Amino acid sequence: MSDKTQAIANFLNDKYFQEVIKEIRDNHLQTIINSNQTDYEVREQAYNRIACINELINTLEGIAKTSDIKSKRWNIF
Repeated sequence: MSDKTQAIANFLNDKYFQEVIKEIRDNHLQTIINSNQTDYEVREQAYNRIACINELINTLEGIAKTSDIKSKRWNIF
């Protein structure tokens, strides 16, 4: 596993990082839940931020798992 991959995996597994990400998501969900019926832009902005966080986490998870996939692939052949 490369240093980059290991660093990202460690970062994703860090409980403090996970807590911060959960808190940010929850804050944006509360923004959506507590918005007025006419606050389309506020809800859209909160939704877009949640989507951005999800995309970032998915990308980092993909990088972290790349070396696992490669190592398992070579073991099959």
